[in-house]
Amino acid sequence: MGRRDNHAWEQRKFGELYEKVSRKNDMTYGPEQIISVANMYYKVDANVKRQDYLKTYNIFELGDIAFEGNKSKHFAHGRFVENTIGNGIVSHVFDVFKPIMDFNLSFWKYYINYEGVMGPILTRVTKASTMMTNLVAKDFLNEDILVPSIAEQQKIGEYLSNLDHLITLHQRKDFVRFTF
Repeated sequence: MGRRDNHAWEQRKFGELYEKVSRKNDMTYGPEQIISVANMYYKVDANVKRQDYLKTYNIFELGDIAFEGNKSKHFAHGRFVENTIGNGIVSHVFDVFKPIMDFNLSFWKYYINYEGVMGPILTRVTKASTMMTNLVAKDFLNEDILVPSIAEQQKIGEYLSNLDHLITLHQRKDFVRFTF
């Protein structure tokens, strides 16, 4: 009875998992390291008129999450996106949170972006504005979420990554079949 189940999910506050960070770019990062939060790629064609404007950008490191407040049919109150591509910078309009716990990159990529889990949380911690929703960071960090052990995160993350890869392969196969 006293033995702990390694597969148990624990209730944790986001504040135990992440901290809000505001690290401004000290020009370590140039325009080629601007990251598109919406699509998670480096915007190599980013058009920056004045170099010093890059100082307004926030540093966004591997494993960090950013809140994107755009509402869509899939994300009623905006969404979180995890940086899975490497260190870079994002516009100052994005709230950035740094992980402060052991985590599996693949697991959190899917989990933090899953409307089934995050939708109800974001309903409570966002405020609607004209074009998008704004996150109330203090309320977000006070919310609870169920979190599996790091070993379980690894297994789930691998499974979801493999599934994603298979879906992509099938989509490419179908695309090739229908275009020729």
